[in-house]
Amino acid sequence: MRVIRTLTAASTVGLAWCGLATPGAAADTGGVPPAGTALALTEDGDMVFGCNGNTFRFDLHGTAQAVVGAAIRGAESPSRLLTTRAEDMIGFDPVLGQVTVTERQPARGELVSPVPCKDFPALVSLPQDVAVTMEHTPCDDSGAPATFVDSAPFALLNTNAKAFPPNDQVYDIVEPVAFHPIGDPDSPDFVTALQFPVTVTKSS
Repeated sequence: MRVIRTLTAASTVGLAWCGLATPGAAADTGGVPPAGTALALTEDGDMVFGCNGNTFRFDLHGTAQAVVGAAIRGAESPSRLLTTRAEDMIGFDPVLGQVTVTERQPARGELVSPVPCKDFPALVSLPQDVAVTMEHTPCDDSGAPATFVDSAPFALLNTNAKAFPPNDQVYDIVEPVAFHPIGDPDSPDFVTALQFPVTVTKSS
């Protein structure tokens, strides 16, 4: 399990949660599903990918699963762990052919409300540790298939989430994400995800 810590700076209010007798004790947050709840999600994304000066944009569609974790002990406002346990998206580009994004291993993010005693609005981090596979590499004209993996887990963020699970809410990277060929982290043919907005909705 790889952990992404992206949102802890949001809890700077310096106040304990409402209704807690012991500062720092964990508690459930009423507006978020209970710990252990597995949420099936649908995703519609738009990835901009670059390598060696070549840039490609392609749509991705698929599903994911997020699991709500326990309240974070010691947090100064309502905070929960979130774990992404599945990621499966597919798309197509005229040059690259079929493109898939699949989970490598579970990763952890967080749901943090900057407002004492309220779950929302919240900063939500949907963690990603994925492989991107293409029928044809974007890095040269060989036409060879290629698989790239993230150099480190990254987060899709929504900094003003109104609810969780999400309903047609957009999550995106906040900075470019580097990927390298699978099994070859020192290869000069690394690629960069420049944009990756994803609209996320709980499956019915």
